[in-house]
Amino acid sequence: MKRSIHPKRTVGDIGEFGLIGQIQRQLAGHARGVASTAPRRSVVVGIGDDCAVLRSADRVKYLLYTCDPVVEGVHYLPNTPPHRVGWKAMARNLSDIAAMGGQPRWAVVSIGLRRRTSVAYVQQLYAGLQAAAKQFGCTIVGGDSTHVRHEQFVVVAMLGEVEKRRLTLRSDAKVGDIVFVTGALGGSLRGKHLTFTPRVAEARWLVRHFRIHAMIDLSDGLSSDLRRCIEASRMRIGFEIDANRIPIAPAARGSLAAALNDGEDFELLFTIDPRYRAELQRQWNRRFTTGLTEIGRVVRARGAITLINHGTKCRSTRQRLKPRGYDHFDP
Repeated sequence: MKRSIHPKRTVGDIGEFGLIGQIQRQLAGHARGVASTAPRRSVVVGIGDDCAVLRSADRVKYLLYTCDPVVEGVHYLPNTPPHRVGWKAMARNLSDIAAMGGQPRWAVVSIGLRRRTSVAYVQQLYAGLQAAAKQFGCTIVGGDSTHVRHEQFVVVAMLGEVEKRRLTLRSDAKVGDIVFVTGALGGSLRGKHLTFTPRVAEARWLVRHFRIHAMIDLSDGLSSDLRRCIEASRMRIGFEIDANRIPIAPAARGSLAAALNDGEDFELLFTIDPRYRAELQRQWNRRFTTGLTEIGRVVRARGAITLINHGTKCRSTRQRLKPRGYDHFDP
């Protein structure tokens, strides 16, 4: 029996990820009712990760496909310099490709502009888009533009590539893995969300040198993105996170809550077999100035995320960590 939806229920009632889940179920139901076709067989991973994964003509590679918007008043302010808006719009998508272990290749850009927007603004916007794309080997190959009456927007859709043996999903964390994050977390609204460097180089190095089990980019906040990994997993897993080890960015001003929940950090979170801990840290420190911090481990649990706080006199507390990161519809 098809599950009905109350006609007055809103996206605000179910939240961003409830909406994504609803769309995912609807599309899955449609796919089950359609005979197997070549287009369907070309999909390796659909909704539920940082990118869709598609088969390509290259026998040793997959295509990665992602799309992300930035909207005035939501992702940036009207007085934000346009080159910063362009950089962020492109870098968000670059970060998605990085989270899959991939290399960005091609992008198309669609923009919505008010009629009174100056041509100079658009030129600076594209300067930011192009600067981000060029730095990471991506080419802008097209797009579209339209007129809006109110909030302006930029939508980037991007294709990347990844070797089949190096594809990394958020769903493959294994019990016993240790959890690492790059960089420092929290306080992104004080500037980082417009200037961050997507961790493409770091992710490519990781998948070339180590068997990374699961990886995700931290866009919605550590607490929420850990939950995304659990929801995607095919195993009954949970996380134990050491609160004392979470790297807090200076902009977060010492706030653990900010590091857990602010979002838009665009750092990498990944899991790996603990046997490779020392070698990973040693090689990483020789290769990168970006920080790398072990913050916890994957445990056998039914979706629990436990935050462990080591206090004084060898006493520690354990508490259930609830996802309180960013939600566009904030139920």
